[in-house]
Parts: sequence; C-alpha cells; structure tokens
Amino acid sequence: RQLESIVKTTSFIAENHPDILADFADIIGGEYTVTRNDQLYYVPKGKRIKLSMDQSSSAVRSLLDIGFYLKHEAQTGDLLMVDEPELNLHPENQRRVARLFARLVNIGIKVFITTHSDYIIKELNTLIMLNHDQPHLKRIAEEEGYRKEELISSEKIKVYIAEEALIVLEGKTRKTKCQTLTPADIDPEMGIEARSFDATIETMNRIQEAIVWGKE
Repeated sequence: RQLESIVKTTSFIAENHPDILADFADIIGGEYTVTRNDQLYYVPKGKRIKLSMDQSSSAVRSLLDIGFYLKHEAQTGDLLMVDEPELNLHPENQRRVARLFARLVNIGIKVFITTHSDYIIKELNTLIMLNHDQPHLKRIAEEEGYRKEELISSEKIKVYIAEEALIVLEGKTRKTKCQTLTPADIDPEMGIEARSFDATIETMNRIQEAIVWGKE
C-alpha cells in the first residue's frame, strides 16, 4: 500500500499506548512524516528541518518499517518479525529496542527476532531478572529507570540457538550431526543462557587479560 493510505490508519498502540510511540521516537531521535504527495521524511527532534531517507542515518532507515507498524498497523495478537534489529544501532539503542519489544509482548503482540547482539540478550536478561517482587530489585529498577511495563516474565520468552548438534532425523534411529535450533535454558532468576555469546565473550576477556597481565 502507498504510505499516504497507511498513515490514515491508527494502530491500537497509538490509541491506547502512546507512551510506546514516545519511547520509539526517543530511539530514533525524531519522527517520520509523509506529505500529501507520498513523500517520506524524517524530522529530528527539536529541529525545523526535514530529511529525506537518503539524507537520514542508517539507523533511522533501518527502523522505518517498525515505526510505521507501531503507529499505524499494530493490533493485538499480531506477530511482528524482525531480522537483526540491532543493525546500525548504538549499543544503548539496542538496549532500548529490547525494552520496546518486551513492552509489545506485554500488551499482546508476539515478537519474533533473530539476533547476534549480546546487548539485546543481556537487556532481556535484565528485564527477566528484575521481574520479581523483591525490595532490592524494585530499588534497582527505579534507580536505573526501568518501568514495570518493560519487565517481562521468563515464561513469555523462548530462545533458540542456531548451532550444529547431534539429533535424530525423521525416519532415522541414529543421531546425525547437522545444523538445528537448540532451545536455550531460561532461568527466572538468572535469565537466558546464551552459550555461543558467553563463550565468545569469555575468550575475548581471556585474551585481553593475557595482554594486560602477561608480563607479570
């Protein structure tokens, strides 16, 4: 559909959860607008200029579809699929996107993502770990600026790791090594066990420690 017709519709998020749109505007640092002749622009927050998509940052362009979906298309029960939402985003905005997705899940939108971002996984872990009725967790959430609507139950998240593993294929009796999706363990207290990320980070830490302390 043409953008001009899309912007005439209003999502249930725009009607019932405008604060989510405000959070998204903070992530992109402005908002998208469409003129009557179907021209698309990005308007930076607090500026009196309009930028075409060619003039806008790669982050602004990569989040365009999500922005229009949230404002004009989203309905309860939808399945939103996003391939590598971390692309072109600063680590802080990757954290914000993770919190945005958690909010969407909490209001009834299913979210399916593929990611290589340790920032997104760690932020989801934080949202899971803070989602408990304990005084020190409430204090931490308040001090760090987390809202109750962003916190998420571990029961609402499923994580699968793409890796090579031994599995029994249909019609076979013996295990075969092949690429598959392996469910990751998710602990309500400790969050997601992302083995591939953890192993890589541990390797990098080991190398850097050897560089710093190797002369001793």
